[in-house]
Amino acid sequence: MSAPTPSGLYGLLAEFHAPEEIVKAAAGVYAAGYRRVDAYTPYPMEDVLDALHLHETHVPKLALAGGLAGLGGGFALQYWSSVIAYPLNIGGRPLFSWPAFVVPAFETTVLGAAIATVLGMLLLNGFP
Repeated sequence: MSAPTPSGLYGLLAEFHAPEEIVKAAAGVYAAGYRRVDAYTPYPMEDVLDALHLHETHVPKLALAGGLAGLGGGFALQYWSSVIAYPLNIGGRPLFSWPAFVVPAFETTVLGAAIATVLGMLLLNGFP
């Protein structure tokens, strides 16, 4: 009994010896209408990414939005707890002492950007 043979083209592998050849092949593959294509090179080649149009991603925008949301949320939480909910006058400092808010707000910025990046990458890749 023999193994079933798949119908149609599933994948193709090619090896190139010059950078110009892979750029030309990538441009030809994209022009032929193939979109689910990737190229592996021993060093980063921007020309190949441009030829395959792989720079078009929304993950950096999602990371920026998550970072800004984290910054706003962290700063708002500190403002609310220090000025509105539990105001304490310690040592004559003002209630809204923004230099004390910088480090925790930075940490919530990093946290928001990281969460948005991971969830955005998973959703854009179509995983769940």
